[in-house]
Amino acid sequence: MYSTNPITVHSWFPDTANKEFISLQAAIEYAAEHVDELPAIEILIRTGARRYVIIWGDQLAALITRVCVLHRGKASQGH
Repeated sequence: MYSTNPITVHSWFPDTANKEFISLQAAIEYAAEHVDELPAIEILIRTGARRYVIIWGDQLAALITRVCVLHRGKASQGH
């Protein structure tokens, strides 16, 4: 799913750069690369002027698990 607004992966750790994406899947995959820092990571989805949906904590962990499992499944099927 692509967004017209950037989706930001924000980290509270100074050594992990914040990064913007145009797809939620890409943002979740980037967060998965930093799963050891998960308590300090959140995904910000802009929904309007100064409004965001924030995905963090257990919800973000569940999305990372789901996206990674789906990605591995497609890779094993040759997609």
